[in-house]
Amino acid sequence: MRKLLLHKLAPAAMVAGALLTSPGAMADTYPSRPVTIIVPFAAGGTADVIGRIYADRLSKKFGQQFIIENRVGAGGNIGVNGTAKAAPDGHTIGVASVTIAINPHIYKGKMPFDPVKDLKPLMLMATQPNVLVVHPSLPVKTVPELINYLKENPGKETFASSGVGTSLHLCMELFMSQTGTKMAHVAYRSSGQVIQDVMAGHVKIACDNAASAVPQSLAGSVRPLAVSSLKRLDDLPGVPTVSETIPQFEALTWFGLVAPAGLPDELAGKLTSEMYTISQDPEVQSQLRKLSAVPSSIKADEFGGFIKSELEKWGPVVEKAGIKAE
Repeated sequence: MRKLLLHKLAPAAMVAGALLTSPGAMADTYPSRPVTIIVPFAAGGTADVIGRIYADRLSKKFGQQFIIENRVGAGGNIGVNGTAKAAPDGHTIGVASVTIAINPHIYKGKMPFDPVKDLKPLMLMATQPNVLVVHPSLPVKTVPELINYLKENPGKETFASSGVGTSLHLCMELFMSQTGTKMAHVAYRSSGQVIQDVMAGHVKIACDNAASAVPQSLAGSVRPLAVSSLKRLDDLPGVPTVSETIPQFEALTWFGLVAPAGLPDELAGKLTSEMYTISQDPEVQSQLRKLSAVPSSIKADEFGGFIKSELEKWGPVVEKAGIKAE
């Protein structure tokens, strides 16, 4: 009789266990412990600061700590791979940037993850335009003047970026591709070094990120010619966009939150919903604008489509420039 009773109870226990671990139940009890947000770049950079802005708000929303972990290296691949390979239970998520759309073309056959198959987009948090700046000694004040100058002096000038394959590098490669101009590339280790050497005149041209380019532009240390977004930047309202000379030109740095691809839709939806609410907070938007970033609230599906379009956009640019991982 006891054996029969145990036999009858076993299926019921299995059903109860399945209900407790079902996606719906997981979403109801999430998060059950601190959540790690992997940032694939160094502390203090824009990706890190934006990650911390959202981590702080998510901690308050959920009553559990959302902790930033910086995992740097390989152009962001190491950190994003950590997110992609994590357990899909929502307790490890990560910040992703435009590098996930650039790196697959540079690290062909060497990528540790597939940005489309191995990641689940949650929300695009912010975009950040670059600013095309020149040293004040360069005899140009507009984008058309720069194009004419470069065509009259092919290969004479150099441009600086924060590293091979970065958005700063690809911004100028796209510019040269669409204008038929030619410059040599000087790669630095950080954006801070880029703007310092342009200010000093060691390198005359850069498409630097807005966070470092805007203050120096306002101070007159460099001359801003244009911004790389389709809309003018509020911090530099008198500076035109590159697209006002080269139609549809756009080269953005962007930052979004992603999760392992296997994260259940219920959990993903819960995170996205809270992220969206946070994105509408005027204080959060103000914090982002202080970084010369443009707040975004593009949700999961649209963010996924955006990533695919960025992958398609940067492939031809990388191939034409002949950029390969060493």
